[in-house]
Amino acid sequence: MAKYLEGAEPFSFEGNDIGVVVLHGFTGSTQSVRLLGQVLHQSYGFSVAGPCLAGHGTSPDDMAATTCLDWLASAEQALKSMAARKRKVFVTGLSMGGTLALNLAARFPNLVAAVAPINSPVGILDGQLADLVFDPNAPDRIPGIGSDIKAEGVTELAYAELPVSCIREAFVLLAGTGDLLHRIKCPLLAVQSRVDHVVPPANGQRILSTVSSDIVRALWLDNSFHVATLDNDRQLIADSIGSFFSEGSA
Repeated sequence: MAKYLEGAEPFSFEGNDIGVVVLHGFTGSTQSVRLLGQVLHQSYGFSVAGPCLAGHGTSPDDMAATTCLDWLASAEQALKSMAARKRKVFVTGLSMGGTLALNLAARFPNLVAAVAPINSPVGILDGQLADLVFDPNAPDRIPGIGSDIKAEGVTELAYAELPVSCIREAFVLLAGTGDLLHRIKCPLLAVQSRVDHVVPPANGQRILSTVSSDIVRALWLDNSFHVATLDNDRQLIADSIGSFFSEGSA
């Protein structure tokens, strides 16, 4: 097994009988959501698990050997492990991590008590990546898409190169999850930056308008870009999600 990059290791914090699974994004690592996990544990008492998705946190070569089913398997394993030992489980995630969280909420309604996606794509992109998906002469790698952060001096631990084969896999995951949104009935808090250079904010609107949940809330961010969990609104996000999950802990 490849060694994790420093800061990309999986994390877990043991707390009360409520579990929270925190998922990072596409080409990223647990570094981007570790602070969120720490706040959910330290300030709200939750037991928290932050898995590193298959092919992530090591090298682009490792990622190129994975598919969306592998990323889903990482998320499912964390969910089922937490559900086996905790009374309730909530799931949150950044970017594709939020997409995975939505996918779990749609497919495992008996395990996910509430979900909170953060800047998560569900099938609405700007078209640039689609050009690569359908180009038979596309390169094997393109420059990475990490560190879309408004705050100065903050860097996301993400791959500098992005395997094009994984972009094709991501399209399957995003489109498929978008088609499953109507199945989600658990409470939902969608967190969305108003300015996001990676995921168009229209994705947040689609999530809010498509799920079948009775409790649907939105948190719109005015001072963060895509990697909002490391950006200026990071504390607001953690406290908003923590409070939202606490409401459903009874």
